[in-house]
Amino acid sequence: MNTVLLLTILSVAVAAVLLIALGIGLFYIAQALEGIASSLNKVAYGVRAIETETSPLPDCINGINGSLAPVVGGFGVVGTELTSADRHLGSLAGILGVK
Repeated sequence: MNTVLLLTILSVAVAAVLLIALGIGLFYIAQALEGIASSLNKVAYGVRAIETETSPLPDCINGINGSLAPVVGGFGVVGTELTSADRHLGSLAGILGVK
């Protein structure tokens, strides 16, 4: 056999193996991307569900804030009372020698 013919056949064979390996690699990449697309579709579905379920909130938020305003004032009073109790218990602990 002629050397040039042998080298041509080997080059074609190597190119064919390279193309087959490339095709297999691209097939696996396509499968992975399909799995990712499926997961992203599930996430998007969940986000749309959350958006639908929380859509009434903007209409109710002012009412909720108005209802919570007295609670904030109550927490201020509770904080003052707890500070006073802490001061008294601290002095009592000093008298009893606990500190």
